[in-house]
Amino acid sequence: MMTTKIAVLGGGAVGSTLAKKLLDNGRSVVIAARDPTKTQAKLQEAGLGDLTVQESAEALASSQVIILATPGPSDEKGIQELAASLGDVSNKIVIDATNPLSSFADGLQVRWGHALSGGEVLAAALSSSSTGAKVYKAFNTLGVEHMKESLGKDMLIAGDPDEASLQIVQQHVVAGVGFKPIYVGPIRYARNLEAIAELWIHMSVPPLPAKTYSRNFWFSVSGNP
Repeated sequence: MMTTKIAVLGGGAVGSTLAKKLLDNGRSVVIAARDPTKTQAKLQEAGLGDLTVQESAEALASSQVIILATPGPSDEKGIQELAASLGDVSNKIVIDATNPLSSFADGLQVRWGHALSGGEVLAAALSSSSTGAKVYKAFNTLGVEHMKESLGKDMLIAGDPDEASLQIVQQHVVAGVGFKPIYVGPIRYARNLEAIAELWIHMSVPPLPAKTYSRNFWFSVSGNP
């Protein structure tokens, strides 16, 4: 399990933070980028020059785990196009860290008017055969600052119950970033995780209608689950 290669699609704040935490904790990780030279230069400027960047198709094809850390499309077509852009994901693990938010003008809302969450639409697009990807929703319920300071914080995970894949997600990836992994159930619970993400965003970003707090809070599971 410790030799499992992880590709993080997206070299922005979330993608680079996740990749850095994984690298620092001994994981094999690469950032997948459309323009590796440009992304590497930006990472170098940010003091993250130790991160490896590869062209997207090469990085995704050679990795066993893919973390989606790009801006999340909210419409079904956009999510399906994102899925198609990953290429052949047979027998891979895909961790969806995105949130399908509407525009700021429309209130940064998740897919309340649709039957399926973004995570469920993605899973349906990627799991169309018995060799399709195992899809999970994680890393989407809090801000990037908590990824940088993750130790001891809970991370809710929804997705495929396959025992071997789930162990990799929980122990190799989520714990590899520093979070305490908490599996909540199959991918249908992505709708709940996306709702939690919307609540955190609305409580963190004025002037959205929720009561505004600082960004220095996160949701945890109390008790002994």
